[in-house]
Amino acid sequence: YKCNDCKDTGYIDNKICKCMKQRLIEKAYFASNLKDNLKTENFDYFQIKYYSDNVDSNEGISPRENMERIFSTCINFTNNFDREFNNILLYGKSGLGKTFLCNCIAKELLDQGKTVIYVTAPRLFKMIEDSRFNKDEFQEPNTYLEDLISVDLLIIDDLGTEFSTILSSSELFNIINSRLLDKKPVIISTNLEMKDLINVYSERIVSRLTGNYTVLYLFGEDIR
Repeated sequence: YKCNDCKDTGYIDNKICKCMKQRLIEKAYFASNLKDNLKTENFDYFQIKYYSDNVDSNEGISPRENMERIFSTCINFTNNFDREFNNILLYGKSGLGKTFLCNCIAKELLDQGKTVIYVTAPRLFKMIEDSRFNKDEFQEPNTYLEDLISVDLLIIDDLGTEFSTILSSSELFNIINSRLLDKKPVIISTNLEMKDLINVYSERIVSRLTGNYTVLYLFGEDIR
């Protein structure tokens, strides 16, 4: 068997096991699409050599040194996941490895038997809208919202690329705030600068992010 807790039965004392819950999450919310990426987008495949070792005059360090620090922070996040509550906000222009790092963390925690939902911001808010208005005849109302709150790790990629509405901003705050209260970690990546986050989202959302997240700024040339 693969799961030491339930021995692949899916249940422990008539309660659903975390391994079964992850399988259901993958099936229902297309998290399995991430699995093909994880074959090559994980910490073993990370190449620090792609980042320049020339010191950036504005930042005072090179993109490579900066990424070494960020990489170490991400490793520590996965190693201490059960011992320390932490959240991460990755921001910077596109093509610098934010999504790659999100996938690296997802792979490590999936291997640890944690439940993970990885979702892009546009898809997240589309699914929230569908859940709120029960547009999917095969899905019970609000089940997706419940999983967003209860899953071990929630990864929201490409925040700021969605069509922003009052509903999406409100739901984002509810997700972030609820998971903070429950001490459930969140990782967010965005191409927006901090000043742009303030313009796009409410002050209370940005306050939660800056006050409760480890903020990691990626800079340098596009490595794609």
